[in-house]
Amino acid sequence: MTLHPDYPLPDADDPVMRPFWEGARQHKLLLQRDRRTGKAFWPPKPLYWSGGEVEWFEASGRGSIYSYVVGYDPFLPAFQELLPLIMVLVEVDEGPRLVGYMTGCKPEEMSFGMRVRVAFRDLTDRIGLPIWKPE
Repeated sequence: MTLHPDYPLPDADDPVMRPFWEGARQHKLLLQRDRRTGKAFWPPKPLYWSGGEVEWFEASGRGSIYSYVVGYDPFLPAFQELLPLIMVLVEVDEGPRLVGYMTGCKPEEMSFGMRVRVAFRDLTDRIGLPIWKPE
């Protein structure tokens, strides 16, 4: 796949986010949780957070639409092909809310509370981007 030169890529080598991007490259949605309480959270924290009681785990990859907005004008030329772009805030079943975009769905089919599951778009050989589609 050839990406538009304006397509923004995440820093897959960021020490806090590296496990997330490594999981996404393998098409796994990884989140963090507190080992003592089991509470999952987002965004990720450094592993020394909360006295070092933080761990990564593979999430279910399922959730509900908490909020969404439909974009009809690209804020970067790289996103022209995605229009209309349905940007979503997904509350995953484990609790945290993640931002992403929908695929396999038209704007008029969207609704709050709609069940979704994660899918992945391989942007490069190192970057798999979590996206969402109807369950």
